[in-house]
Amino acid sequence: MTLDILICSIDKGIVRIVDVLLPPQPQIRYLISYQYTDERYLELIPEQLVNRSDVLLYKYKGQGLAANRNLALERATSEYVMFADDDTRISPDITSIIEGTFSQVPDLDIAFYQASTYTGKPLKNYPDEPFAMQQPPTTYSISTIEMVCRRNSIQGKLRFDERFGLGTKFLTCGEEEIWLHDALRFGLKMHYFPVKVVETSTMLKKTLIYVDAGVQRSRGAFTYYMYGQRAWWHCLLFALRSTRQGRCHFWPMMRHLAEGIRYMQRTQ
Repeated sequence: MTLDILICSIDKGIVRIVDVLLPPQPQIRYLISYQYTDERYLELIPEQLVNRSDVLLYKYKGQGLAANRNLALERATSEYVMFADDDTRISPDITSIIEGTFSQVPDLDIAFYQASTYTGKPLKNYPDEPFAMQQPPTTYSISTIEMVCRRNSIQGKLRFDERFGLGTKFLTCGEEEIWLHDALRFGLKMHYFPVKVVETSTMLKKTLIYVDAGVQRSRGAFTYYMYGQRAWWHCLLFALRSTRQGRCHFWPMMRHLAEGIRYMQRTQ
């Protein structure tokens, strides 16, 4: 098997990628999609990235994590692809994990795994048992760094919605939920395995739903993506329930949810 690890970074984050790389292995290649907002950041590119033959560095002026992931995926050529951020630490056993789990499920397109903090604490409340993923999980949410995909199954089919995600000013998260929804719509075969593949320092943006306007707008926009005009009813119930639970004030929450819905109506 061969694996392309697609690492997305922007500006100062490029200096951290050296710590993401494992010792060279013939099966693994690193594709770095590096966005920069000013040419001065190009001076920060570490020599270690330029000198390693298993590292390919692509530079783009701009920003937006969803766009960066799409650019990286377009460059991939290996049998499998894995998305990584510039603060992730990948398991040294990643190739054996991929071979073992994909061999368990015939014709598997996408495998989902676990992530933890640097101290080993699980990033989420993951299930203990493997299962076929036929709908979005209800007890936790999927993150891009937790998955490995068969490249031929997603390249040219699935793209991250560039209206969402880090680097945008309005819908600051939600691209992963839309991506998973699209993967299910395409009928891809997906399975979860209770195996840790990465460590990260990243705080989950979507956990700020009750305090962050961008996350709330993203929730409204994603709900519209899923349900169309019925999103108004779903968002109203969510705002009422959250208010009753004492998690937020009704009108600011509903206003931001509505802004997300209207944004999707303007941009669809």
